[in-house]
Amino acid sequence: MQYLLNGCVIGNMNEWLTLSTSGDLLRIAADELVYAEADGNYTILVLADGDRRLVTLQLGQLERMIAQQMPQASQGYVRIGKSLIVRLEGVRYVHPGKGLLELRNPAGSKYELTASREALKALKEMLERNLK
Repeated sequence: MQYLLNGCVIGNMNEWLTLSTSGDLLRIAADELVYAEADGNYTILVLADGDRRLVTLQLGQLERMIAQQMPQASQGYVRIGKSLIVRLEGVRYVHPGKGLLELRNPAGSKYELTASREALKALKEMLERNLK
């Protein structure tokens, strides 16, 4: 769907995640979100340029918003356990035994995260199934 602003087409809005509060608005392109990490009732968004944003959303709320606002791009994100949503394209290394997950952003920056063994085992199995 395309939208008009002052008579000009501004593009396909479902390629963006838009988070709005009473005081501000944050727009994130689908390929800019590297991962999101739960922090209690908040979520930390880590973007491809290294920017980190704390938003007043629980991870489950963010997960639903990604699915609603970015229907095609949402297929490229996965929930890992209770605390993470990651962009699959960025996954470089998964070691369930150590509880270790390594991501890289498009610029090559590395992020080392921890998650439960069970969640990482499920991620590893999902990635292996996609190879076949």
